[in-house]
Amino acid sequence: METLLKTLASGVTPLLAIALVFLAYRHNMKKWRSKIDAELQAALSGLGVDCYTLIVDKLTSPSTNRTADVYRILHDDQDRYYLFIKTGEHPGVLKPLPKERALSAAKMHG
Repeated sequence: METLLKTLASGVTPLLAIALVFLAYRHNMKKWRSKIDAELQAALSGLGVDCYTLIVDKLTSPSTNRTADVYRILHDDQDRYYLFIKTGEHPGVLKPLPKERALSAAKMHG
């Protein structure tokens, strides 16, 4: 019985460690995404945009060998288009886009 318990413990411990690493990663990614969403919302509020639709939502999450990138094209309820870009820890940039350019970019990244 003692051997069985030792065998189970030696097999369960690595699985628990892997599960904890996975949960920590998911938590960090959710935190990162909510930070990005809050920054975008603040930029849009500054322009008086309350309601919008994401046309392109391309996110590259940060990792040890990769910089975080955010590329979003939005369409608001007043038929205006915007581009939101953020790289790494630098502040995001929100720029108005002409409709043709926004739809062309959406086709390329769609």
